[in-house]
Amino acid sequence: MSPYSGTLETPERKGALVPRSYPLPKNGAALTVLPVRRDTVPDALLAFLKDTFNDVVEEGRTYPQMGTLSLDDFANYFFAADCFIGLLDTAAPAELGDASAGLDREPGLTLEKVAAGRDWKECVLGMYYVKPNYPGRSSHLCNGGFVVPSVHRGLRVGSTLGRSYLHFAPLCGYRGSVFNLVYVSNEASVRIWDGLGFQRAGLIPGAGKLKRKDGEGEEFVDAIVFFKSFV
Repeated sequence: MSPYSGTLETPERKGALVPRSYPLPKNGAALTVLPVRRDTVPDALLAFLKDTFNDVVEEGRTYPQMGTLSLDDFANYFFAADCFIGLLDTAAPAELGDASAGLDREPGLTLEKVAAGRDWKECVLGMYYVKPNYPGRSSHLCNGGFVVPSVHRGLRVGSTLGRSYLHFAPLCGYRGSVFNLVYVSNEASVRIWDGLGFQRAGLIPGAGKLKRKDGEGEEFVDAIVFFKSFV
């Protein structure tokens, strides 16, 4: 998570951000990750993304926010810098094969073209933002916030979005990534960042007061600080 929202001072780009497709481990499906801005996201999709984020907040187990966000608050928070949306792509190139590093697509590929008339709930597999983790002289270190709709969990979408993050974040100009609050109870997320070579830079005892998995009250949970250099 990052405490910043609104307009941020971001690094100079190191390359073009073009849509990129990745094979998913299950069912021979493909995930196409598209860089987006607030003004390129249809209103219906923005509302769906806001509701999806608020569902995660209400779960009370992965994000520190305690209250749900309005549409404007969500847009200001999630689209403050760079944002990426991953769609289930039923028309990915045949040459994608098992290219786990991903395959660049045409720069003009749009959300609507990949969705191909499907409902957003059906084809949006996840989303994440990339923004500076710190201001000023440390703004070359970024942070990412990831959300996968509950209906699409278990498809290895999170790890695939994580690989796309390692592609896009350096292109955004960042020299490294810091995740401040990866709660130890979020086992899926911990596995992803361990598996992608992130360093456990620290442990914050009792960093989160989270809802229990069984729904019976709350508990204090430790959080891992993860770091990865891009240089």
